[in-house]
Amino acid sequence: MRVVVLGAGLLGVTSAYYLQQLGHEVIVVDRHATPAAKARGMAIASASTGAVGPASAAPRRTKKLANFCGSIRRSISRLVDRAVGTPPKRGPLDHLVRLAAYSRKSARALRDEAGVAQGARTAGLMNLFTDAEAFRVRMAAAPYWSGLGCEERLLSVDEAISLEPALKAIRSKLVGATYSQEDPARDPAQFAASLVFLCRAAGVRFMTRHTVVSLKERDGRIDHVELLDGGGRPVSLRGQAYVLALGASSVPHAEDLGIDMPLRFVREYIVTMPIVDASLAPRIPLRDRQGKLRITRVDTPAGGQLKIQAVVRAGLDEESEPASDRFQAIVRRTAMLLPGVADATQASFETAMHAVSTNRLPMIGKTRLPNLFLNTAPGTRTWVHACGAGKSIARIVSGLRPELDFAFRRP
Repeated sequence: MRVVVLGAGLLGVTSAYYLQQLGHEVIVVDRHATPAAKARGMAIASASTGAVGPASAAPRRTKKLANFCGSIRRSISRLVDRAVGTPPKRGPLDHLVRLAAYSRKSARALRDEAGVAQGARTAGLMNLFTDAEAFRVRMAAAPYWSGLGCEERLLSVDEAISLEPALKAIRSKLVGATYSQEDPARDPAQFAASLVFLCRAAGVRFMTRHTVVSLKERDGRIDHVELLDGGGRPVSLRGQAYVLALGASSVPHAEDLGIDMPLRFVREYIVTMPIVDASLAPRIPLRDRQGKLRITRVDTPAGGQLKIQAVVRAGLDEESEPASDRFQAIVRRTAMLLPGVADATQASFETAMHAVSTNRLPMIGKTRLPNLFLNTAPGTRTWVHACGAGKSIARIVSGLRPELDFAFRRP
């Protein structure tokens, strides 16, 4: 069967690989000059013609999102509380943990069976707890999360400081930590390049510098896809099945076909400060559970920097406090966690808006059109679930039952 994969990001490329392994003829379409361009650091800004992304999707979703406000008033802090508390039965986090575990298993199989490089490891990811009750609940939930495949280790204060000496300054405030060697944010460039090579060697065809304009329905199925090539010329492409893997750009195409893809918008606050004492700076990426911050050390030609990120739901943010107050709160919290490490007077600030699914789960599975399938994760890091999502959608397209227990989309 000829399968057209729309989007050559990590999700699109892994989908293509597993589809080819199941015997399909696969064509992958992408607007960039090279497959997996973002993962490989080769992405360029969207062209002014034809490109559809989160920014252009946002105005179309504003009115519809307003109708969902009553049902999606959960804040990011509540999501974090669910992450560290006793998890609900079959809640979104259960599915994410299972998908991540299945993806790790699939990636390791690719490494062993096909020689795909895993990419450079980072030092892992450490979650810090400064609230005793939150850490107690996390410890109580450890057997449950371990049963789902979570590979985080629980750490005492001394163990956390031994692993990350930068935490010595807050020994009295720290109550515990968790640590994962497999950081989902690690650099996937080498993995992506290896997988693209295997796809090409197996006969997967990549149509780069082609922008998806629209998917055309006929008699209850997708008949063809209309594209624009690099020179702005129209191109028509037909297949027997189609996988929509364009990230947030999948949304307007799906909605044009009457397929609901509920989103909400979150705002990311990013603070960057130069490191003034490298000996005190963290070596391991940190996630501050109570402050809801992610702290990463970034080495640049100009010197080391601390990058601090915080994400809040856009509506709640606009209704509560101005950006300047939020930025200052981030700076203060960082100074408390890592005193004397960075120069706050030289801090730079920026914000970014992202569209994410309302339940934070990737959208994987079938649609009302029998030959159109979804494998998209608007606004989320895709490395952690790329292999599991790609392998699962390939089985679904092939009429096989997925190996994973997950909240797959159904018609």
